Amino acid sequence: MLGEWSIAKDIPAKDKLQAYLKSAFKLRRSASKIIVIEGTTPAMVMAPVINWINRRPKAIIVLSADDALYRAFVDNRRINRALARIGFRFICGAIAIGDMVATLIKKNLPGTQVVIRYPQVTEARLHSLSALEPSLGSHNMVLIGGGSAYYKGIDIATKSLGVIKKEFPDAQLTMLGRTDIQEQPDLKSPGLVKDITPFLSSSSILIHPGRGDSYPVAVIEAMLAGVVPFVSQWTGTASLVREVDPNLVIPLDAEEFAKRMAAFWNMAAEQRQALSVGCRQVALGFAQQAAEQLSVKPFLEGFSKEY
Repeated sequence: MLGEWSIAKDIPAKDKLQAYLKSAFKLRRSASKIIVIEGTTPAMVMAPVINWINRRPKAIIVLSADDALYRAFVDNRRINRALARIGFRFICGAIAIGDMVATLIKKNLPGTQVVIRYPQVTEARLHSLSALEPSLGSHNMVLIGGGSAYYKGIDIATKSLGVIKKEFPDAQLTMLGRTDIQEQPDLKSPGLVKDITPFLSSSSILIHPGRGDSYPVAVIEAMLAGVVPFVSQWTGTASLVREVDPNLVIPLDAEEFAKRMAAFWNMAAEQRQALSVGCRQVALGFAQQAAEQLSVKPFLEGFSKEY
């Protein structure tokens, strides 16, 4: 839909809108009865165009794995909220990546049928991560994720670093996947990397203050590696992290993040080790369940009878 544009490029909103509308007019004339659109915002824009006074209406399904609904209903941005309410009148179903997205849809957009699916970790990836040993005695934190800095909570992570250094002067934060970070002695930004395992092995903490991040695989992978995650309550994996320890799920507040992480570093070595082991066990159980989850095919086929 966006042609040869790279996700690493900052695509103007005007160009995105034009691409969405162009695709919508093509799909409007399609003989297909069911259309799955990846991305909540593209679906909200395209669905009204496809189905407005269309003699051959389509069952439009959105694959929702982004922060659009968080911005609309939690951040309370009026334009986003209005777009969501209009767009979802023409959307009949959603494949929600994680339970946080599903909850936002059910609460704010009633009438939309929802099925939840979770990201999977390949068996090879699972084994390679499980073989790692984190540096639980270090004061090293890692944040993994490109895209929107607001979405990933970069501001909270950097503020937390400043706060925690008052107690742990050797604390360091490494941000992977980003090209917009000004490096400092205690803040590293290697940019896009092919292999995150060396950074996981050299860290004790993964910090992820997400704002509507649906179900970040980085958190699951860190847990498989035994790195202890500290996530916001608006990170989809918060439900998984709570199974290890509810104190690892934190409000969107830099001072509170720093306080909880400092408490972890002040624990006895055996307590930190126990949390690390707990992370591995919970993540392994999740990976096994995700590998066995049912196909979305029956969910999609259910709409073919109506259209």
